[in-house]
This record gives sequence, C-alpha cells and structure tokens, in this order.
Amino acid sequence: MDIMAATPDQVAEALALIVARQGDPSTACSYLGTEPESIRAELEDLDQPWTQTLRVATDAGTVTGAVVVEHDEEETGRSWIQGPWTTDRQAWERHAADLVRAAVELTPAGVQRHELCASPRHRAMAALAEQLGWRATDVSIAYVARSTAGWPASPAHVRGVGPQDLEALRALHEASFPDTYATARALLEDAARTTMVSLHEGSVQGYASGEVQPDGAGYLDYLAVAPEHRGRGVAGGLLTAVGSDLLDRSPQGDVNLTVVDSNAPAIALYERFGFVRDAELVGYRSWV
Repeated sequence: MDIMAATPDQVAEALALIVARQGDPSTACSYLGTEPESIRAELEDLDQPWTQTLRVATDAGTVTGAVVVEHDEEETGRSWIQGPWTTDRQAWERHAADLVRAAVELTPAGVQRHELCASPRHRAMAALAEQLGWRATDVSIAYVARSTAGWPASPAHVRGVGPQDLEALRALHEASFPDTYATARALLEDAARTTMVSLHEGSVQGYASGEVQPDGAGYLDYLAVAPEHRGRGVAGGLLTAVGSDLLDRSPQGDVNLTVVDSNAPAIALYERFGFVRDAELVGYRSWV
C-alpha cells in the first residue's frame, strides 16, 4: 500500500469516493456538503488546487482512500484537512492515519496547526484524532433559515464596515473567535463578504460577517457583541441586517450558521428567528 499523488484517472475515482462518503454523517467531513455539485464546487474553491493536494491510497490498483488539504501560511499558520475518506472500515484502519500524515506533510513549514472536522456520529474520526494525539473542540450545532418572516427591521445604527473600523473590529474578532480561519482584515477587505458593524455613540459595539459559499448557500460565520453591550438587542439587529443580505444573495435561498452547543443565549436568539437545527459537528485540532 502507498499513499500517493492522484493520477488524472484516479482523480475521478477519488471524487466518486468522496461524494459517496459525504452522504453519510458517520463517514463525512464537515467542511464539505452532501450533494455532488456542491462538493465539486467547494473543492474547486479551495485556496490550493484540490487535484494537486489530493492524496490517495490504493489497494490492487483501486482507490480505497482519499484526502485533500487546504492551508493558510501567511495569516493563520493553519491547515484544514478535507477527509480522510475510505471505501470501508478495513480501508480506514489501514490508511486513515497515513492519509492525514500525508496531508500534513504537504503543508509549508509555516503551517504548524492542523484541523479535521466531522459529525460526532463519525466515531472513526474521533478515534483517529485520539490516535494522532489531536484534541476535540466543543460540539457545535449547525442551523439553517430559509425565510426572514417574523424578523425585525434592520436598525439604523447597523452599517457596512469601513477601514476606520479595523482596529475595533480586530479587537472584538480576536477576542470572540481566537484561532479562527479568517482575520479581521480579511473580513474588511474581502469584496465577496458582507460585514456590518453596530454602532453606539460612534463606536463599534458588535459586528457580523458572512458570505455566499461556492455551493450557493449563505453562511453567517461570525457574530459578536462586546460584553458591555450585550442584552440590548445588538445581536438581533446584526443578525437581521447580515442574515437578510445573505438570504437575498443566496442561490439556494438560505442562510446557515454554527454555534457551540453550550451557548444558550445565542441558540435562543437563532431559534427565535426561526433557524432550525440541521446538523452537529466537532473539530479535532493538532494544538491545544
């Protein structure tokens, strides 16, 4: 058995394997969707060409395992390992750890932190992370909304983020989402994103940011309010403003988000806005 770069013929075989395994939470990677076209779109949107980072395991000439990796050396020093996927449990036992190690070896020297992500139902992924010595994050709940019915109007004190907000945005972003995958500057400068701030007497009291993903789904990945401004409806105003924009722009007509399952106030807010639970996920990290 060898872990190797995929040949052109093996790319199609590996993609078929990925699509098949993504259909079941007990074998899926949570970074990708479940439908063939969305999976293909998300792979094509990775920062590094996925066919170049694709590594496969073979048995008797047949692809029985696959993994893909994306990394960001310049700003976060992190990688996100898509997969691994195998044809069955026996192939998992033979190949999964080696596939992850092969993915890690593909990342530059400046990338020192790596992450896997899966549903809690993916027991084999949890066991693999333990074998590698990686730590599990808290369980997060994925929510989805497909309508703004019943949402309040967007408040006047919420506006698009500007360069003058960068320092305040950075302080709140880094305090609220340490070790995340996007920097405050990226939230400000990425033209594909919708990032808005809520102001109080001219100062930033909270922000929200999201984008329409390659598969056409709206995704609100950040919402935070400074501690001294919580309990005043700031989060709801930001959710209305950014969530409505994402719903309007989403070809799928939805907006998705995730929240740590212990964050009861946020869960209550999202469910009050009509978000419904869609899935659960947990990350496994090579750093504490």
